[in-house]
Amino acid sequence: MSLVRRDPADRPGKSTVDPVSTALDEIRHAGSDPTVPHPTRHFIYVPGVKSAQQLAHLLKNSNRQVEVDTSARKGFWLVVVRQSLVVTPEAMAKLRDEFEAAAGPLGGEYDRWQVDLEGG
Repeated sequence: MSLVRRDPADRPGKSTVDPVSTALDEIRHAGSDPTVPHPTRHFIYVPGVKSAQQLAHLLKNSNRQVEVDTSARKGFWLVVVRQSLVVTPEAMAKLRDEFEAAAGPLGGEYDRWQVDLEGG
């Protein structure tokens, strides 16, 4: 089972429901413990394959898997960052800041994040 969450800032004029709180509620509802690490995926769009490969190199570390893939968005490539972590507002904000800081100079944009529920 997967949960997809976007930050409210990604949708001007839309609801200001906190995506982290909603995700934590759904994690609990699914019978999973929100205080333990869960696999997450973060989606970043970058123009051009070379920029996507550069971003993947910048973001990869021993706690992450990073993939570069084609995208349905014309002229953009998708960088997917996988990392297990305890989902908290602070953790998600820190990752978003890191990913935006790395993607911005390359013309990229952080799109959304997703939590995968184990056994879902």
